[in-house]
Amino acid sequence: MAVALLVAAAEMPAWASTVASPKSLATDLLTASYAKKAGFTKVSEKVSTTSKTGEKSCPNGAQEAFESASGQMGVFSEAVACTTSKAAAALLKGVRSGTSGTSATPPKGLGSSAIERSGGGSTYVIYWQRGKTLELVALNTNVPATSSTSTSTTLATPPITPAQQKVLSSLALEQNT
Repeated sequence: MAVALLVAAAEMPAWASTVASPKSLATDLLTASYAKKAGFTKVSEKVSTTSKTGEKSCPNGAQEAFESASGQMGVFSEAVACTTSKAAAALLKGVRSGTSGTSATPPKGLGSSAIERSGGGSTYVIYWQRGKTLELVALNTNVPATSSTSTSTTLATPPITPAQQKVLSSLALEQNT
């Protein structure tokens, strides 16, 4: 599963000392036990943390990824800590304007800031703000190509199924607890 960090590398400003530390952000991610319970039994990317996300106002981040036993689906969990809630909202606003929405509605338990987006291909992402932190959970459905007699050279991204939506929503709610 290949889902990249939300942001890339930069220096942590000296005034950002009140930002959650990268190691403390790791506790905001999905637990391995919950991922396993949801059917994602393989750790494909161990928890990694950074103090160089590339966003001066959101310097610290943590991420991890899991795969299903079949390797047909994966889940990616990330949290980015900002210096202010306004900075987290600005980062979320950038995601909102720079990505394609889906027809699905994120769980109300994530608050009014939550949005769901298609990450391209067969990846569906729920983003939400929790105070000074922007969090996300992405589900890569990795739907295998099926044989077709069509002569079309482009395939539309398959919509997320209700069962997949339920999994994505439950993962996001669990991360938010």
